[in-house]
Amino acid sequence: MKSLALRIARLPRKLWTQQRGGVFVEYILLLTIVGIGAIVGLAVLRDALLDELGQLANAIAQIIIVP
Repeated sequence: MKSLALRIARLPRKLWTQQRGGVFVEYILLLTIVGIGAIVGLAVLRDALLDELGQLANAIAQIIIVP
């Protein structure tokens, strides 16, 4: 019986050569691209939201400060 570590170490090469492994690799690549896109999109959304809230705070401050 092969050790678990040896089987895990050979898994990527085995999956790369088999047809099912090719599909698996494509899914991993697709999920990676979608994940990176989601992270970048959320970062842009965060920056836009912070900018908008900053402008709102300045507008409220101008209303309150000016009698």
